[in-house]
Amino acid sequence: MNGDEVRGVRFGPLAGGYDASQVDDLLRRVAVELDAGRPAGALIANATFPRSHKAGRGYDINTVDWFLDLLARREDHSEPTGMSADPWRGLAVVNYVTRPGPGGLAGRTAAPSRRARRKYENQDQKYLAQQCAAAWRDFGQQPGTHLRWVRARAVRCDLRTAEQQTIASLRYGRPTTISTGGRTFAWKKVTKSSWPDIAEIVRPSRGEIFHPHFLAESTPQAKAIRKDGVTARAVLGLRELLDETGTPILYTSSGQQRGRVSAGCITFPDQRWLRFPVRHGWPRPGKNAIMTAVDQDGNKVARYRIPRTGYARRYGITSTISGAPGQVEITVHPDRKLTDELVLAIVISAPWVGQYFAPGGGG
Repeated sequence: MNGDEVRGVRFGPLAGGYDASQVDDLLRRVAVELDAGRPAGALIANATFPRSHKAGRGYDINTVDWFLDLLARREDHSEPTGMSADPWRGLAVVNYVTRPGPGGLAGRTAAPSRRARRKYENQDQKYLAQQCAAAWRDFGQQPGTHLRWVRARAVRCDLRTAEQQTIASLRYGRPTTISTGGRTFAWKKVTKSSWPDIAEIVRPSRGEIFHPHFLAESTPQAKAIRKDGVTARAVLGLRELLDETGTPILYTSSGQQRGRVSAGCITFPDQRWLRFPVRHGWPRPGKNAIMTAVDQDGNKVARYRIPRTGYARRYGITSTISGAPGQVEITVHPDRKLTDELVLAIVISAPWVGQYFAPGGGG
């Protein structure tokens, strides 16, 4: 990424997010370093931003973290081998856009007037909406394995192939179960007795997601999850998926994949994990939303969207089981094998694209 591209980056708004003027200032300084052929990693690593207390002047914290981490990885050449040939490499997963020409930071003053700021924000939102609409339209054209998550009955949802073959079924109840590959798995809330061991397993993933990388202050969520016990489990919405012998297969944290916050996570016993950022435009954010499963190394694993049928056609989302959509289309990255582990993760996470737009709250 060069200086001009960095100058053209714009982020989605968030009330109480990072102070936009300070983020913009960092991007200008990073662009200068890149133009001069100098590394900008130290600028990024040492950056901190306060929260914005002005309406409409905050940047989405997760999005800024994502972009700056991506920029740092590219600079230190730590991108996975073969990324340049990845057919999904250019697919954006969070709410930032790179605007060419006068729409970027180069043509903007450091302290714009209220009128100019409103004009810039409207331009950014319109451009982001156009990009999201194009991505949504081209969703089915991306290479990979195409699946569909459907609500089959009142308490059952199926994961099906493009040929309508059911490869997994989730049945809500006590306990909720998932069947795939001739096996049945139980999906249960994490109990107090099992929490201490699980806490250590999920600590890296929850720290990555709940601790803003550049915030100059701690967050209520970060403070809460440092506590072991009921408070942490409630904040995380933590559940575990167990096989027939009671062996954990994965742990899910969906408590914060709501209220337009992408903090849902699936963690595996070996501490690999998936997170699920959502990219969407305005003024109807659910209309062109795409959620992406991304692993701990930043690799894209799967993409999700809600087809426009019924309620979804009008509002962009549906609300059936706990805010879950009636159908979700999924494309799995062409380099990923559809293992039982991945199938289970997809079955659990598919509803989250709709839950993202549900009112905020716990699990």
